This record gives sequence, structure tokens and C-alpha cells, in this order.
Amino acid sequence: MREQIIAQVSLGIVSGDLTAREKLPSTREIARRFQIHQNTVSAAYRELAERNLVEFKKGSGVYVRENPAGEVGANTLERLTSRFFQEAAANGFSTDEIKAHLQKHLAAKPSPHFLVVESDSELRKILMAEVSDAISRDVAGTSFEEAAKKHAGGDAKVWLIFDKAENSQRLPPPDATCIRLKANSVPDSMTGKARPAENDLIAVVSGWESFLTLAKMFLLAARVAPETLVLRSPNQADWKNGLQNVSLIICDSATAKEFPADERVRIFRLIADSSLEKLRESIE
Repeated sequence: MREQIIAQVSLGIVSGDLTAREKLPSTREIARRFQIHQNTVSAAYRELAERNLVEFKKGSGVYVRENPAGEVGANTLERLTSRFFQEAAANGFSTDEIKAHLQKHLAAKPSPHFLVVESDSELRKILMAEVSDAISRDVAGTSFEEAAKKHAGGDAKVWLIFDKAENSQRLPPPDATCIRLKANSVPDSMTGKARPAENDLIAVVSGWESFLTLAKMFLLAARVAPETLVLRSPNQADWKNGLQNVSLIICDSATAKEFPADERVRIFRLIADSSLEKLRESIE
């Protein structure tokens, strides 16, 4: 239950369902609602505070923290722009020459090369599939560690970083730009979806362990009977055995390719529509 609380609050924050400075329910209220011990809730809130997602205000309660990622990015861009003008002027270029060069560079609009940068390999695979489907082109992917070693300028590289707590301070090198991929809102993703019949078997399939955990948690919250759930990972041997008997298959975008033309498949996308639309606009 502690991990479920942490997962649900974290996902709510990165997807925008929980906004900055929003007050969270008290430990007593959550404990009473889910019939669990208050210490379990307190431990979850402490963990969220250590991750800089929430903050305790004495005598008031627990609140969603302000996200510093945007401010860091803005300050960095301003600092890089200032450094560029200073170095250009120091090398003898006039203001008019600098402006002309920038205008020419911006007008060229080179087709960007997108690079999904995520250290969790299974999550990275899902993000690459979603981005590739959205913009109809191949997308590369690597870890933060490898990207820092191998990145070289001059290739119009755009880093795509999934907007989660661990990645909030991650920034690309000066010769690359960054687009942060917002997480999909869970309520939005479930809108309009037909509810399975009471005794229907439902398979949740993904190679990303967190996907299995979150999907199970939300299905149980929607009062789906736990005995009707089947959890599978493509990383396991014979993982497709028995799936012919299920009525519904919930999976991520990468795993969905294992079930071509299967009408039982329902894809839960991790990336918000607004982020995918931003990507499409960037290549027009």
C-alpha cells in the first residue's frame, strides 16, 4: 500500500492531475478511506518529500511542491544565450552580423534528430515506440550516461526526456535542445473506455515492471476483481500462454506490436497528447 500511494501521487503530479501547492489528503483521511494504518501513509508521504515531490507545512498539512525544472531550464537558456553573444562579440563579430547569422540559422529549420534519453531500458523502449508512432519516423534512444559520453554537436539533436521526478534536473548539452514529455493523465486515458464484464479475464502485458504495477493498481481501484487479472511480461518465457482466453489485453505501445490486428488490445499511452502534438509541430 505504501508503494501504491507513492506511485499514485507521483503519477498524479507529473501528469498534472495534482497541481503545485495543492493540499493532499491527511494521513488520517487516507488511512480511513483505504482501511490501512496511518504509519503506512506517513511513510509514503516522507518518501515523496525525500524525492522533492511534496513538502510538509507545519500545522497545515502536506502540499505538492513547486516544480523547479522549468525555472532551471529558463535560467540555463538565458545563461547560454548571454554566453553566446559575449563570445561572438569577443571574437570580433558585430551585433548585426550575429543577428543575421541567427536569422539564417532559424530560417533553415533543419529536420531535428530525436533522441529519447532514459536510463530505464524498458521505459525507454515504450517512449521510443510512442514517439515513432506519433511523428512517423525512426527515433533513437539511449541512457543519460551514454548520451553524455557520445553526444556530438552539429546534428540538430533534440533530447526527449520523460517528465518524472528523477529526470527533473536533467539537461542536454549546450548544442542540443530538450523537449520534456509530459505524462498522460490516467483519468483522461480511461475516458470513453468500455468497462469489462464482471467475470471477464483481463491481461496486463508490459516489459516495464512499473506499468504492470500501475495498471493493476488502477484496475483494482476501478473495482475490477483481482482474480480476473493476468499479469505478463514479454521478458518471461512462454509469456503468451493462456492469453487466448482473456477478453481484454491492456498493454503499452511497444508491447502492442506483439498483437497485430488483435481487437482485444487496449493501449495505455504514457505520453500526453499535448507533448506528442508539440513534437509534430517541431517537424512541420
